[in-house]
This record gives sequence, C-alpha cells and structure tokens, in this order.
Amino acid sequence: MNALTESWSTANEFNPPHRWQTPGKDIYFFCDLHADADALLNSLKLSGLIEQRSTHETLYLSPGAENAQILIGGDCFDKGPSNLALFRLLNQLRTRHPDLVLLSGNHDLRVYAGLLATNHLDDLRQSHFFVRMGRKTAAFFAEIFEQYCWNEKVEPLPQSLIEAQLMPDEQWFELFPQYACNFMSDKQLKKELKQIRKKKLDFIEAWSAYGYDWNQLMQAVNKAKQLFIEAEGEFSWFFQNLQLMQQHGSYLFCHAGIDDRIAHRLLKEPVERINQQFNQALQQGKIFEIYYSELGNVVRTKYRNKDWAFSELGAQALKNQRIYALVNGHRAHHNGQQLVIRQGILHFECDTELNANCRAKSNLPANGQAVTIFSSDGTVQALSNDLSAPKQFHPSRFTNPNVRYN
Repeated sequence: MNALTESWSTANEFNPPHRWQTPGKDIYFFCDLHADADALLNSLKLSGLIEQRSTHETLYLSPGAENAQILIGGDCFDKGPSNLALFRLLNQLRTRHPDLVLLSGNHDLRVYAGLLATNHLDDLRQSHFFVRMGRKTAAFFAEIFEQYCWNEKVEPLPQSLIEAQLMPDEQWFELFPQYACNFMSDKQLKKELKQIRKKKLDFIEAWSAYGYDWNQLMQAVNKAKQLFIEAEGEFSWFFQNLQLMQQHGSYLFCHAGIDDRIAHRLLKEPVERINQQFNQALQQGKIFEIYYSELGNVVRTKYRNKDWAFSELGAQALKNQRIYALVNGHRAHHNGQQLVIRQGILHFECDTELNANCRAKSNLPANGQAVTIFSSDGTVQALSNDLSAPKQFHPSRFTNPNVRYN
C-alpha cells in the first residue's frame, strides 16, 4: 500500500483511462459522524449544501443543493455527545433533501443486532449480540432513559430475569461454537468467546457508572426498540433504509472496504441487488448471516491479516466493471482525508474523526468538519478543518505508476 503524501492533483497532464466514468450527479460524502450533530451541521455548512444561518432546528438548503446526492457513509452511533441529537438532525435533513442515502457502518449494524437480539434469545447464533455492542452503547441507553423513560412507571423485575433477557448464559458459551464453526475459525471462536465475557462485564460497569439499575436498563432497551426497530418508531426510517454500498461512475462507496468475494459477486450481481439482499436480511433478523459473511466485512474490514482478503484477483474483478476507486470511512485519520492505493485500486479514506469526544482524546481541534465531494465533471475535492487547504483529484491529472486501469 502506498500513501500519496503530496497533493491529490499533479502538474503533468495525461489522457485519462478511457473507461473511467464520472458520477452522473455531484455526490457529497459524509462519514463516521458518531453521535455528533454539531459535526454534521458544521460539515454541511462547509460543503455549501446549507446556508450558514442553518441551525439544529432549521436547515436552509442552498440553491442547487437539491440536485446533488448526500451520502452518509456509516457509523452514526456511539462515541459522540448525543446519538439522539444526530438522528433528529438527520431526520430533518432527509425531509428537506430527498436524495439522501444511508450506508451501514459497523457501529450501526452492531446496535441493530444488539436490539434485535433481545427478540431472538432462543437463537444461540445471535443471542450474544446485545453484549457485543459493548460499553459504548451505555451512553445511548442512558440518553434514551433520560429523555423518554424518566417518568414512566413499570413493574420492577428481578435482576436475574433481566440479565437472562439481555445477556447470554453459561450454556451459550458451551453451545455457540457448535453453531458458529462453519462461519468462524477456531481462533476466531476463542477470541469471540473471550470478548463476549469481557464485553459483558464492561457494559455492566459502564451502565452502573451512570447510576442506573437493571430495571432502568430494561426500560431504556425496550424504548430503544420502540424508537428504532418498530415500524412506526420515531427513528425507524434509519434501519429501514440502510444500504451496504453505492456505485457512482468508477467509484464504489461503502463504510470500510471490500474483499475478493464481494468483488466477484459484483461481476454477477448489480450493487442494487446486493443492497436488496442486505436490507432483506436486516428486516428478517438474519444478523448472524450478515455479520460473519462478506457483507459484514464491508462494514468492518481494515485490511488486516485477520480480515477477509482483497487481492489482485478482487482488484481485477473491480476493474472489469470499470470500478477504479473505493470511497470509505472507518479508519480514522488525524490529518484530513487520505488517498491510498491497494492492489492498484484507489482508496479515498474519508474518516477524519469528527466527533467531539474522540477529537478531545486525540488532541485535535474542536468542531470537526469534513466532506468529500465527487463532482460530475470528474473532480474530487476533500474539505476538512484538519487540512490547511482543500485537496483535489482528477483522473486526467493522475499519473501515479502504481495504479493500472486494465
């Protein structure tokens, strides 16, 4: 993998690859918002899609903004100041801008799996997904309890009963390997079992730190399911509309990346068909089948040895479909968006760690904002408050010898 450390544009002109295709309309890519409504609002202002007078309560679209597509590249949950504030702002945006596309991130899929798992306690393959959400979601449930459940009166339940409704018991640790052995290696299984034990303790500790008890947790979980899972829930539109990937011209957009299996599936199936299968599996509650398959890898990979491989064969499969660039988030960069090359395929990495909490921990400037714009004229522009100047790319000026187009 080679990183481009200089500007994305080069001085030397050359003829672009004759098969390179530009998007049919301008695409504005925002990703890894992680529960930070301010980051989304500021990034929308930076993009020019909304007027500077816009607030969390009222968005004013700029002239011509309705002609573009807004693409949210996954990971709306966890880490940041307020999950609910971000979803309320996203809801306002989608009501004002009809061409808004939501891609799934690993945190989004994890929360959905965790909420749904409480309806599938008899399915040993996925009854652990509530615990798998981890300690970060304690803040999510605390926020829901404070805003929706504070004055609700419910009949208290014994802690042991609530724990049994949310978390796997010892029998699960004995039986899960039998159900998962066809999807996971022995090494992966051992790590998964170890992680679930740790995540269970971590979540209980994090929830207790808010000063709430088990009954209040159960209230918050039930309310979260009502808000996000039930058909008429206030935020049900989010999971109902999640997609896995989008293709525009020679650019493939997803949250994390792909592997050879997805690349070869794209030779036989259009992106729309894979998105349909992904969404159907979500709605049918087939989370295990998603999470531990090539579909789950799309939202989770970091191209590590333990991740499913993306080789020259996969890269060639993409090139055969005129896909020469991937656009993703997931891997945080502290110096703005980056352009890297894997197997001769460009990767626009757009996660600039926008949320305020993580920026504070990383000693980054406050008020993170970023957008990557893929214009119909072929220009790509990266804007971020972590960059001293915008970065630009155009295939007609790209001369890196490590990229082959056929």
